Amino acid sequence: MSSKPDSEPNTASLGEGFLGDLGPQIKRYQYQGIGQFLAIRAMQCHRQQEDLGFSEWILFTGVEPQAFTRDFLNTNDKNILRSWSAYDKTLRLLLAIMPVSPAHGAAATAFDRQLFEALKPLGLDESIRSTGPATRSGEHGARQPDCQFLPNRRPSGRTDDWPSLVVEVAFSESPSKLNASVRYWFQESKGDVKTVITLRINQTRPSLVFEKWENNNGRERRQQVVAVQKGENNHVYVQPQNGALTIDFDKLFLRQPSQPRETDIQFGEVELKKSLEKSGLNRASKFSVSRILCH
Repeated sequence: MSSKPDSEPNTASLGEGFLGDLGPQIKRYQYQGIGQFLAIRAMQCHRQQEDLGFSEWILFTGVEPQAFTRDFLNTNDKNILRSWSAYDKTLRLLLAIMPVSPAHGAAATAFDRQLFEALKPLGLDESIRSTGPATRSGEHGARQPDCQFLPNRRPSGRTDDWPSLVVEVAFSESPSKLNASVRYWFQESKGDVKTVITLRINQTRPSLVFEKWENNNGRERRQQVVAVQKGENNHVYVQPQNGALTIDFDKLFLRQPSQPRETDIQFGEVELKKSLEKSGLNRASKFSVSRILCH
């Protein structure tokens, strides 16, 4: 087994596929089987515990579709099922993730819960379902998001193959990974995914940055950026001031509102500050937030 990153061309220079422009901070290895995959992932995990600036992602090259299906889809091993984030069939790339850190997992869980809390006053908390990290496969690959949501009642002809809303979480050193995620959801779903929210965690200065993306004539377009951050004297503030993250009603439920209480869903200052608190970033040290269990 080789423990050194392979010397294949930097995929950032490749124009095809959706994982072709990941930054050089993500280590790359030639795939040599599931045993080698698990060994490298464990090695990188221990390195991340020693160096908190270490990326939580690993890219494996040369993963053939048959190998991906055999080793990562048709397996009963839950650790393997949770070990990858995306597969690019065009470029034969597999994006693996370290065991999810407390901050990463807590941020995703907090968003899921807060969305349902926001829907309760509208009487719609039982009109939508969350399918967590369930795999969504398209023509050019597959992804596992952090959160995904779909209304129980959908327009005629609309299947449940794709969610209407997707949430992707990553640490702040991985913007290219989040951009690849946005591109995948819009292109592979052929417009069925209406909104993607990316959530960036800053480990150095406790903060969460929410970005809302929508599909605009076949191209991803960032519609909103809202940040919540812990500053001096443990003061928590939201930027822009009095800002709110808005989820359009029609894009989430795939229909127009039918009564006055059915309005756009907003995460205001209170909800955004609660997101920071529930993620653990507001009260934990940098090490305890980032620490993960390698297995």
